[in-house]
Amino acid sequence: MPLDEEALAQTYNLIKHRIISSTQIATRTTTIVSRLTQPATDGEKPAVVALTAEAKVASKLISVVEIAKRDLASKGIKCFQYNALSSHVGEVPRERKERGNQSSHDAGAERDGDADFQTMPDPMGVTKKRNSPVMTIYLSSVAVRELRVAYGEQRQA
Repeated sequence: MPLDEEALAQTYNLIKHRIISSTQIATRTTTIVSRLTQPATDGEKPAVVALTAEAKVASKLISVVEIAKRDLASKGIKCFQYNALSSHVGEVPRERKERGNQSSHDAGAERDGDADFQTMPDPMGVTKKRNSPVMTIYLSSVAVRELRVAYGEQRQA
């Protein structure tokens, strides 16, 4: 069941961050901790930080979250974590198949005939569509019912 982030943003101050390979762990951790340590005033919504990363940088995402949780725990702030897995359809380049392992006399015959024939373009195109996993971790200093129902909850003791 996908989460309706627009509905979540009406109740909470949803702050989205994307983790990529060039993201600095220290600066992202500092940003998260500063957002979650600010107490919500009467008219202000509680903050929910959403961190998203593709599979290649999921380890960096987990490092950022664990460091932020450790920092929040040292300051005595409760932290609620919700993990979501989804997928993203993207295009990746096709690998060209190289002709190899030909015997020496076949290779010579092949070279002679290459001038007479034109290579056909790949009918499938130069890219292919692939699903790649995406991990989203929501952090909040208050329990979020919508996220708990959708993904379960992990509390810091």
